[in-house]
Amino acid sequence: MPPISTRSGTNSKKERRFRATGRVLSPSEILQRLIAIPSVNPDCDPGEQAAGEGKLASYLAEFLKRLGAKVSLQEVLPGRPNVIAVWEAASDAPHLVFAPHTDTVGVKGMTIDPFRPVRKNGRIYGRGAADTKGPMAAVLWALQMWSNQKGKIRDRLRVSFVGLMGEEAGNEGAIALVQGGFQARLVVVCEPTDLQVVYAHKGALWFKLRAIGKACHGSTPERGVNAIEHMAFLLPQFKKDLLQALSQRASPLGAATLNFGIIQGGRAINIVPDCCEVSCDLRFPASWKAQEIWQLVRRYINQSSFRAKAELIRKAPGLATRADDLWIRMLAKAGRGLTTAPWFCDAAIFGEKKIPSVAFGPGSIAQAHTAEEFILERQLQSGARAYWSFLQSVAQLSGQDVE
Repeated sequence: MPPISTRSGTNSKKERRFRATGRVLSPSEILQRLIAIPSVNPDCDPGEQAAGEGKLASYLAEFLKRLGAKVSLQEVLPGRPNVIAVWEAASDAPHLVFAPHTDTVGVKGMTIDPFRPVRKNGRIYGRGAADTKGPMAAVLWALQMWSNQKGKIRDRLRVSFVGLMGEEAGNEGAIALVQGGFQARLVVVCEPTDLQVVYAHKGALWFKLRAIGKACHGSTPERGVNAIEHMAFLLPQFKKDLLQALSQRASPLGAATLNFGIIQGGRAINIVPDCCEVSCDLRFPASWKAQEIWQLVRRYINQSSFRAKAELIRKAPGLATRADDLWIRMLAKAGRGLTTAPWFCDAAIFGEKKIPSVAFGPGSIAQAHTAEEFILERQLQSGARAYWSFLQSVAQLSGQDVE
């Protein structure tokens, strides 16, 4: 496996040849360029002036064209496309896909300049450094190496890079892709997993509960119905009963969890509140379907003795890919083994369509969305090597050694 180049020079003939043509960049260089291009998901931060993935998509398209890929943009929402790059192969060649998402969460509350990448103490700081421009930079480095392969090896394996918009708020990019009949032997969704292969993760159901009361003057509360009091009474029993129902199906991912993330109610201190609303985040194992759980929620609320309503915000399926898949075992060997996760990502959108999919990449999920988001440079480089090692292994399996 060739060593990774640094900013000060290169370490192999192959990379010096790349740099002479202006085509090679180190993972750190790539990441800094990606961070400097804002790509905030508008649904995460509606007031962000630099929102949207359009500029990053344009940069990626040009980068990948220079590597010889056939590139197209799939417009999912106005100015927010998926980036689809393909290195074509023989018609019967297996299809390997790397799929990072191009959007980031918002930047409110950050204590560093989100779009001015900084290298300090072995770290690279900036919005998206961990989630998920770091893994994206690592895989782009590996694809630089792949683009230089010669001979029949390029005919034995079809390789694609798919930059997916909209993952942080609705998985719109992945959904649009699979609705078009997309197929692959394996999709590697590039996420910060500490270089462990996430083959199973929980799904998510986001919804609001709304208790309905009757307003009146605060000095005569007996004339009204206090929606906040009703909600306070409803929530503990609702949580207990729902989680108990979901515990009936065993899962290696562990039990379902329910978090009450936002509560709002009342208009003034001297008015009995006629409405109280709670936003709920339910995470569940892949043994359940989101629609099944939503039906349980609605049935419970409809049968409640209080006047209440339930409103769906978002649903995302769980992931349950077979860990004994040969390619997944090869990826685990290139990285740090197998694991599961309580969070969800685009991998489940592919898995729901029976397309084998996992999440894998450098960086820690603990740094995602934080005020001082960063990735360790040593792990970024390890990730680049792991992606490249995996590419080599799959290519060798396809019938011929890689140079």
